[in-house]
Amino acid sequence: MDIDEYKKKIQKVYSKLTKSQRKIAEFIIDNPSKITLMSADQLAKASGVGEATVIRFARALGYRGYSDMKEEFQRALVNNLTSSKKVEESLKTVSSESVLEELVKTHQAVFQSMNISGITKRLKNAAKIISEGNDVYVFGEGAALVPALELSFWLNRFGKKTWLFNTTGRSFFENIVNIRENDVSIGFAYRKINFELRILFSETHKRGGKNILFTDKPLSQLSELADEIIVTDRGGIGSYRSMAIPVIMSDALLFEFAAINGASLENLRNLERIRKEYGFE
Repeated sequence: MDIDEYKKKIQKVYSKLTKSQRKIAEFIIDNPSKITLMSADQLAKASGVGEATVIRFARALGYRGYSDMKEEFQRALVNNLTSSKKVEESLKTVSSESVLEELVKTHQAVFQSMNISGITKRLKNAAKIISEGNDVYVFGEGAALVPALELSFWLNRFGKKTWLFNTTGRSFFENIVNIRENDVSIGFAYRKINFELRILFSETHKRGGKNILFTDKPLSQLSELADEIIVTDRGGIGSYRSMAIPVIMSDALLFEFAAINGASLENLRNLERIRKEYGFE
């Protein structure tokens, strides 16, 4: 068992967990490397629950107690592949002549299993939230910055004031301090649950705004904080996962937004007019 399989084990029982037990699940997913050094009491304090809740959580996963759960997690962490190892192992599964073919096949498989009508309905609602909102804050960390950049770039071109950021730590808070009532925050959360994104969503709700979540795993307190969730699988090779489908979801949202926001095309025309006026056609 590796870390991903361990997380899937948690996902299977997540809906049956109590609110306190879910806090433990979230902490483990967010901080896999810390668990191996923690006692049951330390995990309880870090998760904001009682030690007895940690024991019950372990049993909910099928273990006799916390020690058994911790030992299996340690083995899973050892088996977990680093990013470079994932790419290395993925390359072994295909020849250099068939990499593109394999990527196309895996993406086709995702689209074929996709509930297009259901996702379209959610995208339309997300576009409505953006259209009716004020400023937009878009967050994407690591590879998730790619679809976040696509979305923020075009929303600004459509005349929607949009702020893009991917910083973490202390500087992260400089980006959310100006969120106001009726603002909209959009987060891209893939592969792991992001602590900063949870703060962003929480602060947006506290200030009277709304949240839109893009993810491939509708697990976490992020879902509870989201006013709309767009869930899609991703294609890839082996354990490597691509950002191609999240970018397509961003594009689909942009077109849905432009369709209900008449100012979008007008703003593009004004941009073209100004460029032409100054000789930048």
